[in-house]
Amino acid sequence: MTTARAYAPLRLNCWTAFELRFVTLRVHGECFRLAGRHCSGVKLQQVATGSMMCNCLERARMPLLQEGSNGKASRRKIAGRLVEVLNDHYFKELREKHKVPEDFLESGETEALNLELPRMESTLGKGGSEQFNSSCRRYVVKTLSKDDHKALLRLAGPLVERMLHNRTLMCPIYLHFKDVATGRFFMAMRNLTEVGPWAVKYDLKGCDDDKTIELNGKPINPVRKRFYRPHMWCQCMWSPERWLYYQGKVQARSLRLGVADSHREEVMQLIKSDADWLISHNVMDYSLLVAVRRLPPEVAKNCGAGGLDSVASRGEAASGLRRWAMLDKTTGELVVLHLGIIDFLQPWTPSKVAAMYIKSFEFNKAVNTLSLQPIPPGQ
Repeated sequence: MTTARAYAPLRLNCWTAFELRFVTLRVHGECFRLAGRHCSGVKLQQVATGSMMCNCLERARMPLLQEGSNGKASRRKIAGRLVEVLNDHYFKELREKHKVPEDFLESGETEALNLELPRMESTLGKGGSEQFNSSCRRYVVKTLSKDDHKALLRLAGPLVERMLHNRTLMCPIYLHFKDVATGRFFMAMRNLTEVGPWAVKYDLKGCDDDKTIELNGKPINPVRKRFYRPHMWCQCMWSPERWLYYQGKVQARSLRLGVADSHREEVMQLIKSDADWLISHNVMDYSLLVAVRRLPPEVAKNCGAGGLDSVASRGEAASGLRRWAMLDKTTGELVVLHLGIIDFLQPWTPSKVAAMYIKSFEFNKAVNTLSLQPIPPGQ
């Protein structure tokens, strides 16, 4: 994105601004029309004579960066850094509904968020985006690629609208900001798995990228095959870490979760509704995060859990979490299931389309990855 510094010294009439935006910057027609809308009140003869001066480039840029509710840049301190907050008139509504305090990152305090210390999960993904825990561990701050940043600018309004008025599994996003010093973009979102350890955690995409990311409280480091690692295509050359990662992928691809019949219908409807919404907004590569905790029998007794009835799902939407609880009658443990859709900002790009066609040649594809099996009462 062209920086504001390039626009500041320009004092152009409308026609010159159109020509510069279309020819020099080679911006597609939609942006060209966007610039035109901001000067729709300028008469043609005024443009021709130059009597009405209008910096159309700056005006066309503003709707893409609506930092404050009044359209002006909103700046604050986060983790001791000066940042520009983007589209905050949208995200503020979601923070209010989910009862997230305005100082949830403790503006100006470095102790609440250390942007020099990435969380362990940063090493588990392919994209290379860094993630950072807030000190309370309720929130995760993640770096955004240029594509993700542009997608969040585009989707902020409809995304918040959905989270305010619809039941959804999508991870709530509470803040979108830019570090002024480095130019990096970030978002702050709900930590869907703030309390551990976990019996197991899965990252499911419904394809061969499904994987187990944590088992018995220990993270599973990804050891992937690559075309530039020919030895990885021969199983006799695999390390113990590679075997553990592979077995986790096999387990994730054949995952069966036993849930109460009423929960099954609710979860399936949420997944379908969210998938339809994401498809309609032309994004891809999102995952269903599945995390399972097993709590000792005394906890189950204190919670009053019985059979497979839910003891934790009611009222969870207000806090941005979706979780269900059931009693394992074999062990007496309370099984808590956390679900959420993450990584939903990746738009379809030429490279992603090419990757899709390349992967079409894979012979071993996962189909219908997650199966929610209703458990008969009394079992």
